[in-house]
Amino acid sequence: MPRILYASDLHGSDTMFRKLVNAAIVYKADAIIVGGDITGKGIVPIVKKGQEYYMNLYGATYNASTQEELNELIKKASSVGFYPYVFDREEDVKTLDNEDTFNKLLLQLSIERLRSWIEYAESKLKDQKIEFYMMPGNDDPLEIDKTLNGSQIIVNHSDRVVDILNDEYQLLGNSNANITPWKCVRDIPEEELKEKLEKLMAQVRDFSRLLLNTHCPPYGTSLDLAPKLDKDLKPVVSGGGLAMEHVGCKSVREIIEKYQPLLGLHGHIHESRGAEKIGQTLILNPGSAYNEGVLMAALINIDKNKVKGYMFLKS
Repeated sequence: MPRILYASDLHGSDTMFRKLVNAAIVYKADAIIVGGDITGKGIVPIVKKGQEYYMNLYGATYNASTQEELNELIKKASSVGFYPYVFDREEDVKTLDNEDTFNKLLLQLSIERLRSWIEYAESKLKDQKIEFYMMPGNDDPLEIDKTLNGSQIIVNHSDRVVDILNDEYQLLGNSNANITPWKCVRDIPEEELKEKLEKLMAQVRDFSRLLLNTHCPPYGTSLDLAPKLDKDLKPVVSGGGLAMEHVGCKSVREIIEKYQPLLGLHGHIHESRGAEKIGQTLILNPGSAYNEGVLMAALINIDKNKVKGYMFLKS
């Protein structure tokens, strides 16, 4: 009975990625699937002042006076998805005020982190019979695809239908999302997304043995509820709490309703961990707590054209 370990929205968290790889070994998974948004969102300067280094993270200041302590600062920032960068002169931090300089460094560090993940996976899984599939998400820059495609162990399944689990099943991946307020590089209109998914569905042999992995969850479910934002992109408060609204993809829902794949694997909305059914299709969003260095994932057992059981993990 094949077992799948699924996670999404790692957002550069070193700790989350390493936990995922090791969890696959511990739980004897046959395949790891990662559903997008794999790069981090920011740079954390570590600045040398005198004989010490200082770092500000989530409003707290940390210092290091030895190389070992400096390594710990780097590890602390990396564990929650940031890219630490050491400046030996305080005045050099101001170079990050230039948007072009900042974006170039962010991309460089994103690619370096991804390369280190690939090397880690190759070292840990070289003697394991675990298939590994990982795709970008709407937040991820297009430039990372070349690095991901160069891996000998991780398969980029975005905009592809690939045979998995000894060719007994197929995995369809899509890294896009409908247009978000942030207008991310892989955001596209619903009509275009629907067209892409339909073309991919034409490559599927048996929908009852299809794992549909779209980064964006289907619209109007418990998996796509996110805080409602005002015109300034600030959360709307209503009745003493956050107002929530559905933000998923209508086209993804239409595809699931029409073709009824075995399983829908989704991410994108970190707050909406959950599971439900659309017709006969079980859909899952494991959620994400990357900014805490916490792995949130789903462990799923399948057998022929049935989902035999699943459990959510948090570690």
